[in-house]
Amino acid sequence: MSHTCDILIVGGGVVGTSIAFHLAQRRAGRVMLVEKAYLGAGASGKSAALIYQAHRQPLLALLARRCLPVFEHFADLIGGPPVFWRTGMVQLMPRREEAELDIHLARQQECGIDVRRISEQELMEVDPSARVAEDEVAIFERAAGYVEAVQVVASFAEAARREGADVREGVEVRAILAEKGKVARVETNEGTYQCGRLVLATGAWAPQLPHALKIELPVQASRAQVALFRRPVAIGRRGAVFADFVQGLYLRPAQGDLLHAGDLTLPSSDPPGDPDVYDEAADSDWLPNIRQRMIRRCPALYSCFGRGGYAVLTGQTPDGLPILDRLPDLEGVYCAIAPGNENFLLAPLIGQVMTQWLIEDTVPDVDLTPFRLARFAEKETASSKD
Repeated sequence: MSHTCDILIVGGGVVGTSIAFHLAQRRAGRVMLVEKAYLGAGASGKSAALIYQAHRQPLLALLARRCLPVFEHFADLIGGPPVFWRTGMVQLMPRREEAELDIHLARQQECGIDVRRISEQELMEVDPSARVAEDEVAIFERAAGYVEAVQVVASFAEAARREGADVREGVEVRAILAEKGKVARVETNEGTYQCGRLVLATGAWAPQLPHALKIELPVQASRAQVALFRRPVAIGRRGAVFADFVQGLYLRPAQGDLLHAGDLTLPSSDPPGDPDVYDEAADSDWLPNIRQRMIRRCPALYSCFGRGGYAVLTGQTPDGLPILDRLPDLEGVYCAIAPGNENFLLAPLIGQVMTQWLIEDTVPDVDLTPFRLARFAEKETASSKD
């Protein structure tokens, strides 16, 4: 069976569904999205989905500032129920990094981000269960929080359908077929899909399809683990989101009285993980480790009940920045990959800028140069000359 569309998006996570919605909203022809499993089946459905502006990367801080209002008013702008929980976010660093922290704070405040250093007493007002040591520094961003990951994906997809996009689940793309250096169609388990342009929003699966065309994408599948705990009744109200660079973990409230915890940095996978075959259960020796680190930050959580955990493979880039670019030597194919939590943090903006690029062939209000694919080869070339 053959299907035809103007723009085909591969990947039903938050980035792919955002692109589908924005394209359909702009009436960009016949827009189709295919997902080989179900929407949010990959990293998007298991993401911590932290939404904050006080990012250590100045560029990401600027872009996140543009995305926050979308999540705040998601129901009005996209549709569906509200998805954003404003809890505030506490970031903790060793005091030895104080000078670097002050530089970041000054830049963020100049951009209009409401973030500031707080004392131990102020931290306890934000979350009575937390403590900060004398050799640590805490900052607080009042506007930050998190979103309900699965609902965001579902709402983007439903909005895309409402605007005329065709969103299909259970369709696996197996090969990209080109004619005279230009994408012509893809082969799937449901036959051929002919398309004028193709967008790969495939996360940890990103290297697979281009590799068959001898195009290498520097995206590595890294295994992230998540632990779930039941918040003790005695602690009371929901707390803030924590990004604890001392203990190396993040912690946020989840649905009901649950807590969601995980590592801030992921161990490198050598060889890279296979997103189709990996252990989806959290490691039995990792769960008590993350619990111990969580209790060091919030001693009152010693009586929390473990509720197990899970693992997911996320697509990571060498510099932690997204790849938003055309693929080289293959006209009509685009890549939209955002690593880790940035897939949620930047998803609304990625949908907008990729739509502008596909429709107008330009993105006048966002400089995509830092996200070009060639930056990795350029860096290697520069290093070899040193």
